[in-house]
Amino acid sequence: MVGTEQGLTDARLAGVERQYWIDRNVALQDAEAWLAEFGDGEHGATARRLQVVVAAVRIRRGDPSQSAVDVQQILSWAEQHGELALQSRCHDVLGSVFEMVGDRALALEHAVAANDLLEESEVPLMRAAARKCLADALGSAGSLDEARRRYDDALRLVIDDPETIIRYNILNNLAYTEYLAHNQVEALAAVEQLIGLSEVGDRQIGMYALDTVARVYLTAGRLDEAEAKLLPAMDPAVGNLHPDGSAVALVTLAEIYRTQGNLARAQTVIDRCRELSQRFGLTRWSTEAAREQAEIHAANGDFRAAFEAYRHFHEQSEALGASENESRGRILEAMFQTAESRRESERYRELAERDPLTGLHNRRFVDEHLSAALMRLREGGPSVAIAMVDLDHFKRINDTLSHEVGDTVLREVGSILIAAAASAADGIAARLGGEEFLLIMPGIDATEAHRRFEAVCRSIADHDWSPITGALPVTASLGIALAPADGQQSSDLLRAADVRLYVAKRDGRNRVVHAAIVSTSTPEAELLEAR
Repeated sequence: MVGTEQGLTDARLAGVERQYWIDRNVALQDAEAWLAEFGDGEHGATARRLQVVVAAVRIRRGDPSQSAVDVQQILSWAEQHGELALQSRCHDVLGSVFEMVGDRALALEHAVAANDLLEESEVPLMRAAARKCLADALGSAGSLDEARRRYDDALRLVIDDPETIIRYNILNNLAYTEYLAHNQVEALAAVEQLIGLSEVGDRQIGMYALDTVARVYLTAGRLDEAEAKLLPAMDPAVGNLHPDGSAVALVTLAEIYRTQGNLARAQTVIDRCRELSQRFGLTRWSTEAAREQAEIHAANGDFRAAFEAYRHFHEQSEALGASENESRGRILEAMFQTAESRRESERYRELAERDPLTGLHNRRFVDEHLSAALMRLREGGPSVAIAMVDLDHFKRINDTLSHEVGDTVLREVGSILIAAAASAADGIAARLGGEEFLLIMPGIDATEAHRRFEAVCRSIADHDWSPITGALPVTASLGIALAPADGQQSSDLLRAADVRLYVAKRDGRNRVVHAAIVSTSTPEAELLEAR
């Protein structure tokens, strides 16, 4: 039943992530609705993958700063919990963010990580998305051959997936990369493939992709075809629905008319672009409109107006560059502050789980991690061995010498126990209080536990204590318990170890007891006296 429920969850999650490449508005609604079902609290990787979908949509709708920080926090959680699929998706989104703000090095770094973390079982759509992210970053970095290869890889993965828009995105980005590199033949081949795909699939090409097609046609001298592609951008309804894409298309359309010599039409288009950009706050395209305005004035022979327009463009361009640098800086600063906050939180958590005198873990840490080790055991994980360690006649050291000497002894014993714990994978050494310690060693059987804990007892007894305690010896008694033999709950295991520690004390100290039957009615006073 559990497997069936997990399968349904996985299928639903895959559907939301797929919807991102079909209709992002629907993907956002589905992700937010599912997150509302979770409510408050910790919900693991599924909820965080939904949060990544939400962030990916919002990043493309405005200032990416906060969404980028959210994704960075999710990435940190995924790294701590070994969630590779979630890590890959986070790196994919962060790669796109840094591509948007012009940090090519970080964009490439995240894109590479997104691909490296992909698992073999990942669906083709998500593998194609990661390849596209890497191709975009490589193209921006000037590695055209590598970019082409990744675009080809991405397209091959989704060539038979007509429902999503990712094939159009891949071909558009490939064409634009070739256009920027002045590779006219390759750019034309890509846009023709894009148009052919649209015709076969009976799907309209988005305004950004139409602008790519028109720009490629413009450089090839196919002006009438370029104009025809962008005429829909003049429709107010289209502009209101897709203002950003329409604005970029209008800049290109004005350039087409100017190239044709139709300067009056070019001016009408650039006026429309300026109005649209101002109404929707599209600073980048308002800046590009100022550049094209200067070109139109120059083509009309009005060089004074051209100079003033170009000066306006230059001022806007400088402000835009500063704004983009500021945006990039905000993202980096926010990520840095988030990382610093996390490190501070981890540092305070570490301090809260450490004994300040010995540097060993404390009882709080033991309660959490012993329970976790036993939970793994109950789920089929490795066995767990523990040793309760208590120093013999420690009160005599404090009373005869000093509490400072006693503290030095405790620190030295702590070092011995840390070395012992390090011999086992995930071993833990802790101070429970006073002169009482605990060793936890997962993954060892009874025979190995006997050998290791006997060695600990000898290490303490054989240590050269004379520089610290003079003639007073330092020894310890150990009580051992094993899970599952002695129980599978922390309380059962600690009780068994404590009882055997009592036997070790009663029978002469400086020894290890692995098995003993002691009446649970043994008077508490007798237990205390034995220690």
